[in-house]
Amino acid sequence: MLSLRYFNPVGADPELRTGLQLKQPSHALGVLIQAHEEGRPFPVTGTDYPTRDGSGIRDYVHVWDLAAAHIAAIERFDSILVGPKRSIAINLGSGSGTTVRELCAAFNNVVSTPLVAIDTDRRPGDVAGSYTKSDRAAELLGWTPKLSLEDGIRSALDWMPVRDELLKD
Repeated sequence: MLSLRYFNPVGADPELRTGLQLKQPSHALGVLIQAHEEGRPFPVTGTDYPTRDGSGIRDYVHVWDLAAAHIAAIERFDSILVGPKRSIAINLGSGSGTTVRELCAAFNNVVSTPLVAIDTDRRPGDVAGSYTKSDRAAELLGWTPKLSLEDGIRSALDWMPVRDELLKD
């Protein structure tokens, strides 16, 4: 068994055939996009974490990079699971993570009208952060992410105007 593990996929298919499905997303980029569309501030939930800038840290990876990793896993499946290896997990991500404040800055680098962020209290149960160590993906799959966080934000924003029409069924 080969398990590909990732945490925060972002972006959309470059040809805009698919992207974020939820109209009311709960993940950071979806909430950022909604706040921007509605002209309201984005809440940075928790600013006292032991991270680079005090905000939570997560690992974002473009869905197109994830698609490439899945293809690499299929192509290399037989060479990965040989001998006593019956099961292996491979993490897919940036390896460094992005703070919420960095996510907001990246978002503002992409949009023409900057989004205002406001500091709010931590959400119950949130942790300071998590991000992957993707060395195994590079070694076994020959995979590293190629697309930037800004690429993911840009493609997610491009997807939004066509989403409802394409998902009407």
